[in-house]
Amino acid sequence: MTLKDAPNPANDNGEPAPRAAAPCVICGKPQAPKNKPFCSPRCADIDLGRWLKGSYAIPVVDDDDDEDGMVRSDEG
Repeated sequence: MTLKDAPNPANDNGEPAPRAAAPCVICGKPQAPKNKPFCSPRCADIDLGRWLKGSYAIPVVDDDDDEDGMVRSDEG
């Protein structure tokens, strides 16, 4: 018996067990399949607004390094 032929412990008909829906990434309510990964168009719009405002931007630390990795000094 291979893994492909092994019975599924979740049910007897060979189908995979249904996965619990993850919560909405904005408000935590159950996801709606139509609006996945959100629960509603409202939460999708909130997320889009956050993207457009730059709320999801990764902060960058500017450390006087040039593109080639050489540290430049203003003395000279």
